[in-house]
Amino acid sequence: MKESTEKESGGWTFSGRQLLTIIGGVAVSVSVLGWALYQVDLREAVRTLGRFGPWWAVPMLLCYLSSFLVRGVRWRLLLEPVEKVSWSTSTGVIFSGYMANNLLPLRLGEIVRALVLGQVTSARVEGTLSTIVLERVFDGLILVGMIALVLASGIGPEAGGVVRYTGVVSAFVFAGALLFVIGARLFPQSILSGVRSALNWVPIVEEEKGLDATRSLLRGLKSLAFDRRLLAVVGLSAVVWILEGGMFWVGLRAFSLEAGVEAAFLTLAFVNLSILIPSAPGYVGVFQGAAILAFEAFGLPEEVALSYSVVLHVLQYVSVTVIGLIVLAVYGVSLAALRRESIASEYTE
Repeated sequence: MKESTEKESGGWTFSGRQLLTIIGGVAVSVSVLGWALYQVDLREAVRTLGRFGPWWAVPMLLCYLSSFLVRGVRWRLLLEPVEKVSWSTSTGVIFSGYMANNLLPLRLGEIVRALVLGQVTSARVEGTLSTIVLERVFDGLILVGMIALVLASGIGPEAGGVVRYTGVVSAFVFAGALLFVIGARLFPQSILSGVRSALNWVPIVEEEKGLDATRSLLRGLKSLAFDRRLLAVVGLSAVVWILEGGMFWVGLRAFSLEAGVEAAFLTLAFVNLSILIPSAPGYVGVFQGAAILAFEAFGLPEEVALSYSVVLHVLQYVSVTVIGLIVLAVYGVSLAALRRESIASEYTE
């Protein structure tokens, strides 16, 4: 029987499976946040938070927001075989996608990003999503590389185990994603057959819906050009994460921590890899939990880790959400309409 039962509440419409995904994500966020709060002395964490000087927010935001300017350049390059867009358009649309991930469930930000670009240009959703997939693969591989560099720099054996495990698992995930992209270009029918078999064994989505989404993604990947631009994309990906890592490093200085740059980049990698875990909108809970684990690897206080993560999370969340909403207002695009369209999309679980 086709699972299409829909539940409505206040204008929100979800399938039964989508509703379960949302509930599961919220449960994960609540559980991880509860664990994080249990780990620390809350009074000490509040006192530590009170010592944060608000002027530090300026250089932290400069580092963070400048990374989006580079993201815009990178995405513009990836989009060239699909649609010629200006740097300002690619950058603005990226902000709209990040904003949507902060406000909407089901990680709809990538779908929203493709829909917004389709409304302000003639880009097709399937082609746009294929560039986002490739972008995410490169992001993941750069973050795995950062973990490898931290391990090479030498940390305690106990902490090294956690870091090494995270790096190995992440490397398998993103290497697998890269192989999927390459396979999709070279052997699309084999990939489609593999997806069909997988859905028969593990029916995580309705078979026809999953196959339709896979066909669309394969068509999009076919339009991409694997040429010298990819070398530029790799370099720009590294710049993106170095700039965002600058925010994490300045944050360490703001809390008077003498940890080196490797602590900043490990925290950056842990936090951004943690968003692979299903969670509530805005990655509440998993952001804080990942920061605590990274700090533990360097013997840094958990109370400081919690305060530090709250400051970074608030700065990232508020800045990107406000800019993303402004972008939608400038384009005259309705967030409510995007929400409805993205929820109903064939690409949404």
